[in-house]
Amino acid sequence: MKKIFAIAAALVMGTAGMFALDLKDIQGTWQDENWDANWTFNADGKIILTKASSGETVFTFDDSNVENFKIRPSTSGVSISFDCEETERSYKFTKPITLNADLDMHIDPKWTSEGYDVKIKFQK
Repeated sequence: MKKIFAIAAALVMGTAGMFALDLKDIQGTWQDENWDANWTFNADGKIILTKASSGETVFTFDDSNVENFKIRPSTSGVSISFDCEETERSYKFTKPITLNADLDMHIDPKWTSEGYDVKIKFQK
């Protein structure tokens, strides 16, 4: 049991390093197949939302339009969350304590009480 706890703690600590406050340490692309959307976290601190089928940029999240950026480690994983007034939504990406690189994404539109939850698959 101690060994399992030690491994879980190491995963949380290792994952926490992936989500730097400035977004520079998390890199990769995750796909939301429901909406033909790719979410790309890149080294220059931007999150770029594109259409998966065409590569067309839909929106770029960066320091100029992201507010309330937070990192929250927990026993179930690590989350980053932020608000964006331009899109009128709040976003939360959670990396559960698992061996795969998929993320749980929650989008909370400000105009409705119905949020959107999906597991986005790591692409590259």
